[in-house]
Amino acid sequence: MADQARALEFRALLLVDKERSTYGLRYNDFERYRKHCANRVHRLRGTLKMTHGKGKDFKKLPPVDPERLTSTHLQLLLFETERAWVYAQELLETFAKSSDSSDKRRAMGRIRRAQSWGTRLLQQCTILFESGKLKPSQFMEVVAYELLVRGRFQRLREEFDVGVASLSVARSLLDELAENASTSHDQAIASVFIDEVAPEIRHCAHSLGHKRAYDIDSIVKEVAPRNRSKLVPQYDKIATAMKNDRDKGSKEGKVAQQKLRNLEWEGEVVPLRNPELVDAFSKVEIASAKLADSQSAKGGVINQRPTKSRRKVAAFDGILQALSDAETIARKLSEARRLAGNGSLDSSSAGGAGPAARDIHFVHSFTTYQLLARRTQRDLLLIDALISDSSSSDKTPDSAKTEDPRVNPAVVKIYDTTLQNLNQMRTLTVVDESADVAAATDARIAYIRAARCLYMARTYLSLKRYAEAVSLTQTSQVRIREARFQLSLLSIQEANPETDYFPLGETEIAELEKKIISEEVKIKMEWFAYDGGAVGADGNFKKPLFYDIAFNSIEDPLERVQKRAGRKVEKPAAQTVTQQVVRAQVDETPAAEETVKEAPRPSVLGGLLGGWWGRR
Repeated sequence: MADQARALEFRALLLVDKERSTYGLRYNDFERYRKHCANRVHRLRGTLKMTHGKGKDFKKLPPVDPERLTSTHLQLLLFETERAWVYAQELLETFAKSSDSSDKRRAMGRIRRAQSWGTRLLQQCTILFESGKLKPSQFMEVVAYELLVRGRFQRLREEFDVGVASLSVARSLLDELAENASTSHDQAIASVFIDEVAPEIRHCAHSLGHKRAYDIDSIVKEVAPRNRSKLVPQYDKIATAMKNDRDKGSKEGKVAQQKLRNLEWEGEVVPLRNPELVDAFSKVEIASAKLADSQSAKGGVINQRPTKSRRKVAAFDGILQALSDAETIARKLSEARRLAGNGSLDSSSAGGAGPAARDIHFVHSFTTYQLLARRTQRDLLLIDALISDSSSSDKTPDSAKTEDPRVNPAVVKIYDTTLQNLNQMRTLTVVDESADVAAATDARIAYIRAARCLYMARTYLSLKRYAEAVSLTQTSQVRIREARFQLSLLSIQEANPETDYFPLGETEIAELEKKIISEEVKIKMEWFAYDGGAVGADGNFKKPLFYDIAFNSIEDPLERVQKRAGRKVEKPAAQTVTQQVVRAQVDETPAAEETVKEAPRPSVLGGLLGGWWGRR
């Protein structure tokens, strides 16, 4: 009997949540889910050979022997319940649009049939539980599911007193399942149905005139204890069996290994209440642990060989892939919640703009922030790897002649990607709602822009475009002042867990500023040596106007400047008498005499006609 009990596995809530999320109910597509349930019922009946005959002749099936019950029989009853329930939701949605009373009447008939199928499912599971073939936690899931279906039917019939009792007891059972769950996945499944039943309890309490209808926890604590024994006669037995299983699991040490570590944002726990998200973040946690182990084993980036730096960059592939998958799931859930928020209260996934909707939007923003933070961390490590490859002696070489000319453009390209990540990070709601995180992000954006200008200046320097390089160094100094100002806005100057991916303080800013100033001085010196500091020159040094004349008439002051600089000045050799005589002869050579041209004699005809025009 014990072996048979281990073989029988039936997770009602897990199966329902998986099927609803996969086949359209996430977007309130009731027709698609109803057709899926119908197809699933037909396949299960064919597998069990429990069809109702062929043609129009209906053949009633005999009851199944309890000794022959399997999980397939329980799945058949579960999908019959889901099929009838989702058809009722589809008819209620049609009634809300057309106000046709026949649709509501048919919907009430369908949900009554769903309650009937749910009751049959509970009866079969009760037999299995009492015979020891079904685990207590799995039986509690079936009890909670049946109470949910019953409570919704009573609420639609406007029997709010019994409806709030059924829903409150179901909520209390779900709370116990979440508390005693052995894995984070099971805990998230219970949380999904807790969020689903919350607005229906609020509606019943408000219809009954409850003063604090918004406080669902207090309503559950008030209503559930006095109705639990009446609605769930086996509750004490189930609770005792679940406690024994939990104690046995804790002794074996299985519970602690399968729990997901809590994620925090500014000291508050990030709510992960969806099974898909929990599975995704479990992979993220595993990948993060592997990355931390690789970093601790290899040490820091400084004083490491380039090959090790490349390995550390490749170590980010696993966590980036896991975070990308988590971001995709969170985005789909956020979009689905936004679309489902316009649905009616009768919808299974309708929660309006309540805490569940706000939680999933916050989780999506948080997941995107973590993904962008890891990308930025990877890019900064890649920059360090490129710089270390270009020079083995110095991390950031000052001499442009010894470094690879392809390094600086590559670094600028990576800085562009980093800026794109940081700018996208700045637009997230989790960053915009936090003043400290927003200021810290702005400071990092300004710092990256300053570093990008520095490497762009080095790129222009290699092309001998000195004016652009000097302009970029001056721009980078402005960005440095902006980064300092943003850091001064932080309320706490200590390290922030949200910005650990990119440590930035006064030390890093001062170091970058020193590099910028030294680079600017170097560029100006090379520029002056190249073409005297002229803008737009072609590289050929042109002497200023009257350069030679001025030095012929004015004594050269360079000797005095060199003496003040402490350099040895060599006196020019004295001119010989022959040189002085030659120079005097050149200076005293008279200019050539200009020949005077004789004026041409005027012609006779010109003289006769010239008087007409005033000529003499």
